Amino acid sequence: MTTPALMTIGAFAQATGLSAKALRLYDDLGLLRPAQVDPDSGYRRYDPAQVADARLIGLLRRADLPLNDIRLLLDTPAPERPAALRAHLARLDRLHRERRDLTLYLISRLQGETPMTLPPVQTRFQPEQNVATLTRHVFVADLPAAIQGGMQTLLAHVAAQGTVAGAPFVIYHGEVNADSDGPIEICVPYGGPVTPGGDIALRVEPARHEAFLALTREQFEFPQILAAYDATCAHATAHGTCTLRPREVYGYDWDGAAPGEPVGDVAWPYEPAAVTT
Repeated sequence: MTTPALMTIGAFAQATGLSAKALRLYDDLGLLRPAQVDPDSGYRRYDPAQVADARLIGLLRRADLPLNDIRLLLDTPAPERPAALRAHLARLDRLHRERRDLTLYLISRLQGETPMTLPPVQTRFQPEQNVATLTRHVFVADLPAAIQGGMQTLLAHVAAQGTVAGAPFVIYHGEVNADSDGPIEICVPYGGPVTPGGDIALRVEPARHEAFLALTREQFEFPQILAAYDATCAHATAHGTCTLRPREVYGYDWDGAAPGEPVGDVAWPYEPAAVTT
């Protein structure tokens, strides 16, 4: 039986529809190694049996599957691959809804309309708090997992040494989107002899006035939550000077809240303007 001859990178590129540049990238990333690389010239040669995998990689890239996810998929047994792609499809559907809703939100905002109906902004005074904190640089796709994981770590750390002394909250020290990674600071107020450990720090969060809105689960979803940030920022700016960064406060039963009940607050700290007489 004659063994099929190895293919040059040019012939392989023509057979698979992939460019030589893409093939070199997939080699560098370990996605599709050549069957042979000449040690002197560096020329790559491919086995014809690799054509199917190469075409699959090309189609997965057209489906907008990230390269890391493609690597995981190729390592997944063939019977399990459809389930992995269904999970990717669910992510694409979610991203499409978010982008559509964000575009509609921006259209309303640019037209001077209120994107959604919100309750009146309220204000409160929050005394200074001792807080255990974790700082994370995170992009928007990983934000929910980062908050949940960080909150669980802090709550366990505080409970092991002292007591949780208030609602946990997350401070946004910078924008979190596809290009900007914050940072965010996850905070749990505490009482008792809590000590820092690992990347958990302790500090005092200053006393502050806050403009805030209690939001339902629907209102807390992105991009609907942006309207709450706009409203609390406008209220804080109209009544004083913004001194600290905005935050989300988790003082309700997130999992147990019924439809229409609040699951969290958006709060914008400010220093009230001096009253003139």
